[in-house]
Amino acid sequence: MFEQDFDNEEFEMDDNFSPEEQIKATEIYNRLIDKLVRDNYNSIEENGIDIVRTRVNLLDERSVKQLKDTLDFMIQYFIESEEYEKCAVLNKYVEMIQE
Repeated sequence: MFEQDFDNEEFEMDDNFSPEEQIKATEIYNRLIDKLVRDNYNSIEENGIDIVRTRVNLLDERSVKQLKDTLDFMIQYFIESEEYEKCAVLNKYVEMIQE
């Protein structure tokens, strides 16, 4: 369903898994990713992200980068599922981060 552009070392299959178990594990993983991305999106849509306050409170470029990476991941996910209106909502926050 979704091809990740990130290093997926944490989800490597054990060679002892049967093909059926690998398929089931992949399906569970994909459902989990879908739920997490959609829950994050719903929270952002409902509450927004205060980019200015986030920068002031975090004072850590690494944390700001993690936020941007998360938003980029979510945008890529919604592009894959052709939910472009969600991409537009998330992209406005990416643009604010880049300012």
